[in-house]
Amino acid sequence: MTFKYFADRPTQVTAEFIREQYATLTARVEAAETADTAELWLELYADWNALKSFSDSEGSRRSHEQSKDMNDPAREEAYRYYREEIRPVAENGNSELLAALLNSRWLDAVGERYGSHLVDVLKTAVEPLAPVNSELRVKEGDWTTQYDKIVAGGEVTVEGKTVTLPVARSLMKSASPETRQAAFLAHRSWFLQHRDQIAPIFDQLVQIRHQMGTNLGHQNFIPLGYLGMGRTDYGPAEAAAFRQNVRQFVVPLQKKIYDRQAAQLGSATLKPWDVEYDPATTLPAGVAPVAEQLDRAERLFNKLSPELVGHFVRMRAEGLIDLENRKGKRAGAYCTSFSDEGRVAILCNSTGEEGDVGTLMHEMGHAFQGWESQAIEAVDLQWPTSDACEIHSMGMEYLSMRHMDEFFTPEQAEKFRRNRWKAAVEIICYICIVDEFQHWIYQHPTATPDQRDTAWSQIWDTYLTGIDYTGFEEYKHARWYAQGHIFQAPFYYIDYAIAETGAMQLALIDAEDHQKAMASYLELCRIGGTKSVLNIFRSVGLRSPFDAEAMRDLMAHAAQELGVEEVVETEG
Repeated sequence: MTFKYFADRPTQVTAEFIREQYATLTARVEAAETADTAELWLELYADWNALKSFSDSEGSRRSHEQSKDMNDPAREEAYRYYREEIRPVAENGNSELLAALLNSRWLDAVGERYGSHLVDVLKTAVEPLAPVNSELRVKEGDWTTQYDKIVAGGEVTVEGKTVTLPVARSLMKSASPETRQAAFLAHRSWFLQHRDQIAPIFDQLVQIRHQMGTNLGHQNFIPLGYLGMGRTDYGPAEAAAFRQNVRQFVVPLQKKIYDRQAAQLGSATLKPWDVEYDPATTLPAGVAPVAEQLDRAERLFNKLSPELVGHFVRMRAEGLIDLENRKGKRAGAYCTSFSDEGRVAILCNSTGEEGDVGTLMHEMGHAFQGWESQAIEAVDLQWPTSDACEIHSMGMEYLSMRHMDEFFTPEQAEKFRRNRWKAAVEIICYICIVDEFQHWIYQHPTATPDQRDTAWSQIWDTYLTGIDYTGFEEYKHARWYAQGHIFQAPFYYIDYAIAETGAMQLALIDAEDHQKAMASYLELCRIGGTKSVLNIFRSVGLRSPFDAEAMRDLMAHAAQELGVEEVVETEG
């Protein structure tokens, strides 16, 4: 292995080694500060950047390995040691160096060398790295890992067959109404049955995070949560305005879609187990065999972009794509990077269903940005904030549509395309549920599990009207226990909706000028995190996600795509 950063490293990384490395760096601060030029600070920052890359990448490697098998004791112990022993040392070292740099007379010189946005990024990192919360961050990581382990081991019985939770979720798209209902009830029942295990974990997380916020002088966790996401362009007020735009322009369209879906199913109302099956857009079960997905994806990317397909080929060759679902594997899908190696990896939970294709495109969108941003020297700027990151992932879902014949028949590809627009409307509504719920959670840190469940259901009814939970009301609040982001990454969810508005705009550009759309996409990837999210939008000519008229226009287009144009005119 050739390392891009910190090539001189021990075979086994210990907390003591990391402590020594940071001590060496902090010992250089005084000389750098009193020097006649910025050169010593620039050299110090370069070495700090390399150490940070190494330490963070070591955590990513261990986390990624554990995610592949949450039941492996050796992997669990390796990541526990990093989380509880190495990371606190690195965080304290970063905090000390950060304070020194931000108070340095040579700060502007470092910003000029690496990009002015670096200074803004470093300022948002001060409170999330505060030493006063070091032990609490360790405890937070321990509790989230417990949640991950519980969910990763989940199995249910659907029609006599024992399956993992992701497989049960995929069966909700079955053409058989009996299978859909059985899968839905089994999946949500599992979370209800394990509520007594999961709710106490969340109790601990909320209390820990509330204490983190109050330790830093905040009324609650919310300001610290926003800083932890690195947001410099907007705060809770802008997020609330975004949700208002969704209530005005998106929710009415979603209601029409659900009403039409119920009618197509021959039902007066849409039952919760029928939500994920739409006869007009859902593809047959098993339509995307797992064993064929990577070959088909490679052909697709080869047609789409000669610049990007090389990254995919390399990832396959180097085992950087973990695709199939299996017992014990961490739920969900993600992209991660090892900046000291200059490499990017993805993990999915493919089961052979149409959703796998969208997920693979999504995670590869992240990966393409990760690869294209490797040339950015400051590792803190290689990835943008999550709201911008998701433009790359969701944008790739849309841009890849023109070559979906590699996975599906022409008729199936058209259904898949229309289903993506349908999903965009629904996911924006669902995202607002999660976002508003999280604000409520941290505004009410002493709420009981029952009160949280009630709040979730009330917020749900604001954004996703048209689903009939009569007789199954508790299955509505069971949904949030399955949403890992709420446990693992507080306030990481509105990002998807913000990015969706950018991705949809890329799709509209693509419909008019494919070459322009691809050029814009590659530019987005190469910008990485060198700009704030709103400046990233501006850089490629995208309208602000907080623009009410932009939301109105996007929903008008979605309505046209889905054949319900009258919604925006009569209800918008």
